[in-house]
Amino acid sequence: MPIGPMRHIGAALLQIVSYAGSVLIGIAAFFASAFLFDSPAILAIIGLMVGAMIVAIGSLLVGKLWRLRRLKIYVAGQIILLLMVNGLLAYYIFQPLVPEVEQFVPQKDEGTEYWELSTGSNIAVRRYESAVATSKPPIIILHGGPGAYSVSFKPMINVYSKLADDGYDVYLYDQIGSGLSARLQDISQYSLDRHIADLRSVQRKIGADQVILIGSSWGATLASNYLARYPTQVARVIFSGPGPIYLPDWPRQSDGKLDDKMNAQQKQRLDANLEKPRLFAAIFLAEINPVAALKFAPDREMGSFFDQIANRHYLPLAFCDPIKNITRSDGYGFWSSRMTGKTLLNRTDDPKANLKKNSVPVLILRGTCDYKTEAVAQQYASVFPNALFITVQGAGHMIYGEKPSEYLKLVRAFLE
Repeated sequence: MPIGPMRHIGAALLQIVSYAGSVLIGIAAFFASAFLFDSPAILAIIGLMVGAMIVAIGSLLVGKLWRLRRLKIYVAGQIILLLMVNGLLAYYIFQPLVPEVEQFVPQKDEGTEYWELSTGSNIAVRRYESAVATSKPPIIILHGGPGAYSVSFKPMINVYSKLADDGYDVYLYDQIGSGLSARLQDISQYSLDRHIADLRSVQRKIGADQVILIGSSWGATLASNYLARYPTQVARVIFSGPGPIYLPDWPRQSDGKLDDKMNAQQKQRLDANLEKPRLFAAIFLAEINPVAALKFAPDREMGSFFDQIANRHYLPLAFCDPIKNITRSDGYGFWSSRMTGKTLLNRTDDPKANLKKNSVPVLILRGTCDYKTEAVAQQYASVFPNALFITVQGAGHMIYGEKPSEYLKLVRAFLE
């Protein structure tokens, strides 16, 4: 008996739905299996198997509707076709965002030390000792990010190393998970608390009862929260282009982001570079199983990818005059940035009440072209009772890189 037109069309639609369903349900199975397994290969196999099962059931029903004589061969053919298509998709998603030969590999350079902290962090440190015996508190530089670095960042080195001429021992270190420092094998351990604990361990290793902190951007966030935790351990603080003290005060990124300085074409180019299925998969996987996420998207690959994003799209906008940009990102810590950022956004322990009780001398520096809103820097001035706020004309987010002489003069005047 011939097959009716509606039955023929219905069977064809069912086959199409089974294809689409197999892909969607296979992807869901990939992520769902991350609750049980850490291996990306196992997750992919489970996703492919579930997808194959869905298309097999659909093809079986279609074959019966079409009254196919060689039903098993038809079903097997559809499964093979699906596996080929999904296999190509999986191959595409599993391709690194940056080829391995182009990925950043940390290299030890002259003058870099490696400290094993009591927290278990292994960090890269660069220190400049005072040429004369001194009783001045040492200076610790806290870089931005999270995920940036300072040990091999020339604009920071060129400015802060000069403070050793004024009788200070100066220490720059790459925070755990970035720059030349080690990466954690459990990315869920990156947090504000971890960075505070590392800084405390650095201070103990230096052997100083009190230190001077200079924090830029996220480094200012870290410095302020460290001061809230250890109010008597800090002699003076400089906040340069500061990020929020307490991020929940600034919903929907109202603290200012680099994207705000982009025109429509720049945003379009940035979005095109970020719209990568592998990137989305890694971020989503980290919400389910951080161990699987790191195996799926290793630190070197992800950091190198965001080095490229920073160099192409972000760093020029950190300056008042993009043409004067002399910086380059090589050593970004993606997972340190991503996971630490989550703890900043989700925290409930507002430190501002404790900070208002602290009379430590504070200098707040903000460039007129800083993408971070002025209200963020002004909040520091309103929180700290002994604060000096200075606006630097013609400077962007990285004042020390764009106006090094003026920046150094302001820092020295405050420290006298």
